[in-house]
Amino acid sequence: MMKRINRKNKLYLSDKQPLSPFGILMLGVSYAILIAWALMIILPLSDMVVSAFNGKQEQYLMLNSNFEFSLKHFDYLFNKTLFFTWVKNTIFIASLTAIFTLLIVSFTGFAYSRYRFKGRKASLMAIMLIQTIPAFAGITAYYTMHSIISSVIPVFSRQMMLIFIYSGGGIAGNTFILKGYIDSISTELDDAARIDGCSSMQVYRLIIMPIAKPMLAIIALWSFIGPFMDYLLPRVLLTSPSSYTLAAGLFTLINDF
Repeated sequence: MMKRINRKNKLYLSDKQPLSPFGILMLGVSYAILIAWALMIILPLSDMVVSAFNGKQEQYLMLNSNFEFSLKHFDYLFNKTLFFTWVKNTIFIASLTAIFTLLIVSFTGFAYSRYRFKGRKASLMAIMLIQTIPAFAGITAYYTMHSIISSVIPVFSRQMMLIFIYSGGGIAGNTFILKGYIDSISTELDDAARIDGCSSMQVYRLIIMPIAKPMLAIIALWSFIGPFMDYLLPRVLLTSPSSYTLAAGLFTLINDF
């Protein structure tokens, strides 16, 4: 009899209310949706991995074909294409893009957050509107700018033009994001630093930037990943296969395989 009473009077130690039958049902539905969503992502990826090692696989994925382990696809990719050159080009473009974007955005975000000047609100509104214009819309202007700059500076390559396009395209949105982050930092830290004799540059370098490191890291990561995912601009601006980025170079395998 005592055992039955103890089972019925077990202590509930959680700070949340126990789930009702409807709550348990909805929890099961949530898990079912998440599992189905995960399978929708994992299954195609697993088919791609298996097909990469399937020697009987050709240009198109054949899910019902017999499996024969082979590394011929990797041999073709590494030895008969410019894969490593494409990777090197992409890392070069992505690294310089991240550096330029981070350098410029750190100053613009700090200026918009800490200073009040004429045209501040109008320029912030312009920054938001600029984001609605796709980068590809200025392809004609990019060609003209490259022709003008390369005539003055012969070493200015199309890859450098691509770096400036990526950097310039990321400045507007990232400035707005970093400004919002710096706005959350108390201005009392700036005032205390200035009382101690710090200049505006020292406040920027010694106070604001160390605190804003998490957001700066996110902006750098976004700027670095962007060139890896873009296909259209490199495919149009870069004319030589040896100068392609990874996305543009891999697309050539569709026709060359």
